[in-house]
Amino acid sequence: MNEKVQIKQEILDGLVVKQAVRDIASKDPNTSKQALLYFVSNDFSNLCQRNDILSDGIVNAVKELNDYPILSKKRLAEDVCNLVDNFFGLGSK
Repeated sequence: MNEKVQIKQEILDGLVVKQAVRDIASKDPNTSKQALLYFVSNDFSNLCQRNDILSDGIVNAVKELNDYPILSKKRLAEDVCNLVDNFFGLGSK
């Protein structure tokens, strides 16, 4: 894969994970449920393989995040988004 294409794929992967984490903290139960389903999907497994990420720990953390009250969940989701930014080199995008 071309290096520029690979970098763009990594950025896109990071943005997808970041949005899914934020969706877990959504006030809309359907959005939150769909985000949780994403983290146990083949698409997420493929993303993890592509980026050398161990998915099991993320899936467990996301399930635990979902158990928090909405305000705490939103705060913690933003903390996770900062970790995603650092991992994928997204900065403040």
